[in-house]
Amino acid sequence: TVLNPPVHKRAVEAGMRVMANMAEMGIPFQNSALVTTQRYIAKNPDTVRRLVKSFVEGIHLIRTNPAVTKRAIAKYMRMKDQKELEEAYEILDSFTERKPYPTLEGFKNIIADLSPKIAAARTADPKDFVDVRFLEELDRSGFIDGLYR
Repeated sequence: TVLNPPVHKRAVEAGMRVMANMAEMGIPFQNSALVTTQRYIAKNPDTVRRLVKSFVEGIHLIRTNPAVTKRAIAKYMRMKDQKELEEAYEILDSFTERKPYPTLEGFKNIIADLSPKIAAARTADPKDFVDVRFLEELDRSGFIDGLYR
């Protein structure tokens, strides 16, 4: 059974054993992403641009304001245990990149995982699922680096 943080901690405390931890194994995997269609992007580039900027600002909040982030985690994950909350924050912080560029290797692994179940995945190209132009635009402008100064 695949369990994501922080639920996996409860399972371990209940006596289950961790057989594999992808982060510790160094296996590239796409952890989070913003997803839409090319059609939507073509019709609404300004909306997408603002969404990507907001996403980057949210990452900045996670990385620089633990108190606010923990309150949000507690509220939306209905978490009251402070130890569990701290662990959830530490995991979130460790997986959250300042510049959230998707990895093609991560997508390759997802596609490989889906290939036995979905025939179309066998011939899928990870590049067909990635559009980083809005993130690159923010990055080139110095906006992302400026958040951390």
